Amino acid sequence: MMAALTRRGARPILPSVDVLTVATLTVVFAGLTVAMLRTVRNRRRRVLYLIPIIVALIAIRWASYRQTWAELGLSLAAAAVVCVIWWFAYGRRLPKPTDDTIRVWTKDDPF
Repeated sequence: MMAALTRRGARPILPSVDVLTVATLTVVFAGLTVAMLRTVRNRRRRVLYLIPIIVALIAIRWASYRQTWAELGLSLAAAAVVCVIWWFAYGRRLPKPTDDTIRVWTKDDPF
C-alpha cells in the first residue's frame, strides 16, 4: 500500500555520463581532426589510413564493450564544436600546408 503512494523521481534528460571519459575522447578526436586539416593534401589518404581510422575502430569497439555510446556521441559532438571554433578563430588564417614548410629535427638544428 505504501509503495503506491510514493512518488517517482523525475528521470534525467541525459543518462549519467563519465565526464573524464568525454573530455579525453574530445581532446583525442579534436586533435585528430586538426591534424587531418593541417596535413599536406596529397599525403592525407596515407595519414587517414594510419591514424584516424584505427582510432575510430578502437573507439567503436571500446564503446561497444563498455556500452558507453552516450559518451562516444557526446565527445564526437564536442570535438566537432571545438574544431569549428578553432577553424573560424585560427585555422582559416593559416597558409595551406605544403612540403616546403616541413622541417626535420637534427642534432645541429633542433628548431
